[in-house]
Amino acid sequence: MKPNKIRALMVERGIKQADIARDLNIRKASVNGVVHGKWASRRVATEVARRLNLPLEKVFPKYAA
Repeated sequence: MKPNKIRALMVERGIKQADIARDLNIRKASVNGVVHGKWASRRVATEVARRLNLPLEKVFPKYAA
């Protein structure tokens, strides 16, 4: 899924990167980096997908088995 689509879904559903960062005890920039494909973190990607209520592989295809 493209970063713009992920961000649009997050905004639509009221999901904030800052909340994810706080809950995972990481910086917001780290969440943003994963969403925009600059950094890889399965942990962050999994949390983003979970909050979007979508399969990890659909949100971040690079994690497809």
